[in-house]
Amino acid sequence: MLDYRVLTFLTLYDEMNYRCTAEKLNMTQPGVTQHIHYLENYYAVKLFEYDGRHLFRTKSAERLKRYFDSVKAEEADIRESFVPDNTVHITVGATKTIGEFVIVPEIRAFLEKPNNNLDLIVDNTEVLLRMLEKAEIDFAVIEGVFDKSKYGYQLYKKESFVGVCAKKHRFAGKAVTLEDIFSEDIVVREPFSGTRTLLHNAITDRGFSLDSFKRCITVSNFSVICDLVANNGAITFAYEPISRCRDDLAIFTVADMQISGEFNFVYCNERVAKKKINLIF
Repeated sequence: MLDYRVLTFLTLYDEMNYRCTAEKLNMTQPGVTQHIHYLENYYAVKLFEYDGRHLFRTKSAERLKRYFDSVKAEEADIRESFVPDNTVHITVGATKTIGEFVIVPEIRAFLEKPNNNLDLIVDNTEVLLRMLEKAEIDFAVIEGVFDKSKYGYQLYKKESFVGVCAKKHRFAGKAVTLEDIFSEDIVVREPFSGTRTLLHNAITDRGFSLDSFKRCITVSNFSVICDLVANNGAITFAYEPISRCRDDLAIFTVADMQISGEFNFVYCNERVAKKKINLIF
């Protein structure tokens, strides 16, 4: 069980405001300050500093946060081990491409054993990483970009990131130029999603933005995206497994924009996570 002063530190780390932290924990603001000073004295480091009126985290605070996140994951694993039966329960987070199109066979095989239980949370990268830090999930399977300095990770697989269009679209099965795609309507995922970030980085690296397209439509649901691409003449960019989900979709490539993305297992505590990753994958 984490020390109450550690909980104060974790709350301040998220809130970055002493008053809000005090209100959230039903404490006084001097009480919050006292808890932080205790930890700073104990570890002999500075955790938070002011630059003018702006509070910011030190490198020591970031390092301590990663350690406490690992401890929370270990504690959750110990609590689970006290359950007096042979049930295995795993809580997995997955980004939308992976959760909807990639890991279903592995999940199905895991659940064939009657004592295996699983909760699968499918959401965007930002939400899953936040859940990971709070020990609300055992590990996440994440596509694309995340801060590898803050989490433990293990490569799951690499997938090509390709253009997707209707089979009747003029791009189907072809290699086109970057300028060609900007004459099209494009459907993209919501901000902070892995696929949108990957596309955004590839476009901006070449001096363009999503505003360069004829029209940019944001949709958070892959089924709707696929339908708009198949029936409304729009294009999208996605990992190749998505193009195989419907017979009326095809892929295309863009010259000088060959992209592949990583699918990674991401966790805060390597020992706890790898034990559970191996049970499914």
